[in-house]
Amino acid sequence: MSTATAGRPHAFDSGLTTPDFAACLAMGLQPLGLVQGYFVGQISSWSTYSGYPVRNYPCACYETGMHNTGWLGRVDDLDQAWMSAHGTALERMLKEAADLGAHGVVGVTTEMSHPTNANSCEVHLYGTAVLSVGGPAPQRLWSTQLAGHKLAKLVEIGYVPGSVAYARCTAMLVEGCNMEFYGSGRCGTGYIITPLQDAHELARSGAVDVARRMSPAMSMYGVDMEVHETEGTGATYITCSLRGSLVRRARSTLPVSPPVATVSLGS
Repeated sequence: MSTATAGRPHAFDSGLTTPDFAACLAMGLQPLGLVQGYFVGQISSWSTYSGYPVRNYPCACYETGMHNTGWLGRVDDLDQAWMSAHGTALERMLKEAADLGAHGVVGVTTEMSHPTNANSCEVHLYGTAVLSVGGPAPQRLWSTQLAGHKLAKLVEIGYVPGSVAYARCTAMLVEGCNMEFYGSGRCGTGYIITPLQDAHELARSGAVDVARRMSPAMSMYGVDMEVHETEGTGATYITCSLRGSLVRRARSTLPVSPPVATVSLGS
């Protein structure tokens, strides 16, 4: 079906499954149409991004007289570029929803890729615009990855959706001669350092910190974490991405009734 037009006022499209569609109707959310937002751009070469060192590592083969050091840092410029691209695509999707008279967008799906090469950037967001029947228009359109019974349960326990969110952190590991060594030999018995592990930890913790700073008054729900490792010339890049839905508490959680035994497991 196509988006509603003057000639077909009741025609619409939707990306919802039948159960999610029914759950939205039961919540008083009227689907209006499928909306989407794109961003396609070009990111400069990796080499143009400044790494911000946070830790230095000595060479594991220091006993041989080799003292080339490696270091661990963050590539904040690259992360900001991707998060800005996501924000642009999100605003374009919400603009389409606003043009339909929607109050929010449910079931948002996010697709991110390099369409041509490692320096290209494509972000695609799409979801189903909905109208809260009988409800007041929000000051700002909301969006969420959730739909159907998951969204219904979220509202039931006192939370309401805010916005889909994307947070990311890239750790850059620049190698010395041999920063990580296990075992005995010329590098010394038991001389162990683990910069690659530190890079993974930095990427993960950095992405979580970014997500927490996005909206301190909200919590990120339904988090999906992706970690990618990319080898470059003399460097390794660890990228951790978080996708989820920001939610805020609208009322206190209702008291939970005491459990009632329905089956006896005793002999």
